[in-house]
Amino acid sequence: MKRKIYSSLFIIVAVALIYSCKKTDILDGKLNTELNEETTFADSARTSNYLFGVYSDIFFEFSSRYYNSGNGSGITAGTAEACDEGNHRLFGATQPFVIIYTGSLAPVVSSGSNQNPYAVAYDKSYANIRRANIFLANVDRSPISAALKKQTKAEARFLRAWYYSILIKHFGGVPLLGDKVYQPADLIDVARSSYEECVNYIVSELDAITPDLPANYNAQNYGRITSVACKALKSRVLLFAASPLFNGGNIGKTDAQKKVVGYAAFDATRWTKAATAAKEALDFATANGYALYEDNSIPGLGFGKVFTMRVNTEFLLNGMAAGSKTLEGALLPVSRGVTTPQAMPSQNLVDAFGTINGKPTETDLKSPTNPTGFDPANPYVNRDPRLNYTVIYNQMPWFNNATGNKQPVNTYIGVQDGWSVAGSAGLTYATGYFWRKMMDDGTANNGGPTLQRTWGLIRLAEVMLNYAEAANEDNNITAAYDQLKLLRKRAGILAGTDGNYGLKPSMTKDEMRLVIQNERMVELAYEGHRFFDVRRWKLAMEKFNFTMMGMQITRTGNTYTYNKVPITNNANRVFKEANYFFPIAQSEISRVPALIQNPGY
Repeated sequence: MKRKIYSSLFIIVAVALIYSCKKTDILDGKLNTELNEETTFADSARTSNYLFGVYSDIFFEFSSRYYNSGNGSGITAGTAEACDEGNHRLFGATQPFVIIYTGSLAPVVSSGSNQNPYAVAYDKSYANIRRANIFLANVDRSPISAALKKQTKAEARFLRAWYYSILIKHFGGVPLLGDKVYQPADLIDVARSSYEECVNYIVSELDAITPDLPANYNAQNYGRITSVACKALKSRVLLFAASPLFNGGNIGKTDAQKKVVGYAAFDATRWTKAATAAKEALDFATANGYALYEDNSIPGLGFGKVFTMRVNTEFLLNGMAAGSKTLEGALLPVSRGVTTPQAMPSQNLVDAFGTINGKPTETDLKSPTNPTGFDPANPYVNRDPRLNYTVIYNQMPWFNNATGNKQPVNTYIGVQDGWSVAGSAGLTYATGYFWRKMMDDGTANNGGPTLQRTWGLIRLAEVMLNYAEAANEDNNITAAYDQLKLLRKRAGILAGTDGNYGLKPSMTKDEMRLVIQNERMVELAYEGHRFFDVRRWKLAMEKFNFTMMGMQITRTGNTYTYNKVPITNNANRVFKEANYFFPIAQSEISRVPALIQNPGY
């Protein structure tokens, strides 16, 4: 029988988005609804604008703000709040991120649930894969130049590979559609490709299109896909493929499941391939003018500032967006014009930041002979400077519209931005912190300038960490040291007398692995990596069965007392083995019977 297609795999999508060049970037856009497939590809401008429509969702999962909002423009909750990075103000059992962190994922969502926690990642990815295929099927009849056809085909193929990369880190192997564009009357019953087939497909696509793309663009085209982005994404995909969850740590229960959730056996050469890809990406990026943004006039300023710069040398793949106060309106304190702050960093995340000496706070304690060590009575002094640009903590200065200048943010018990205890003023879901990353302390939701930032979907720093990790696993520990020292230097960490920036000399592979894992948590916080990193390391049973902690602060006169406590709303997090992958929706399996379910669901 023929099956009409209402499956997420083959969803029919709107044809085009028309983008305006009103600002400085071609990918800032607005919607035009008066187009169809015929009129779009008969016109050169509309052909290009259709492709920009495929770009429009590229950042929907950035910093993981998509499990509740369904798009990349709103901030509600996502993977940061579904792992150990942060807490959300809502904690009802039907909230998608709560379903994740309580280990309640299921292929059938209970009545009253806001949304499948996995629906957006699945639906948007396949919708955009179909968009890319429509573009590739039609662009040759467009009146655009031959050179532009070649370039835009490569861009569309990158975007298709990008969306597949999102799918496989959520679900494992998924159906590979090739260039096929299915129609509503088509019979659809496509099986899931193996994880290995998906990785090979993505990598082969990226290799094939790299020569067809420039490494850089002019200002008008800033934000378009580059050959550098191709190599960087290849680095990420191969790092995942080499990681323990996929590389021999298979959790499949049947032969069919084992094929879709990873490789059957460990192969050390996968780490070699990942290291080679990361090194090639770094060398290629450096040769084409990409570099860490450095400014240590204030320790760590370069790390903090790069996220607020629309154009910089560190972002290898950008999610373009018009200037906004999206983050400020959702995450800053009440005193900075936010009626209800949505999410806050955890003490668990803050504890990952070491000292300015580059050492763990547990061992690098302040003393007369170590004045730059950690002081529990003054816990935000002498810390890794990246902490200052990741969270807002008690007494941090921030622009206050009421005074027109920077004033301290108070997060102690009983004040507007602090922890509410026994009916006092404050927030019942407080953690003692607010998010700062990607924001500037010279603006607030209710005053100050609007930031003209973009979303750094792949940063050079990530690729450096990819190389450090893969090189270490490939027994090249020297290369891991080199990358970490460069990142710590940019972070404003003190070099020390040995020039190691706090790194213990002569570490073993196992010791270096732990350091790299922590470095990723610190450097890449709130960028959507932690949730998937812990999974691919196959450490989630250890790391994500935990208690979410906050910092409760008491003020007595001018003295502050700091006390780590479980957060008020639902502190205990649960992770089950099945949760290493998201389930395929049962409604999708019912529509496409060849699909098999992930293990444990």
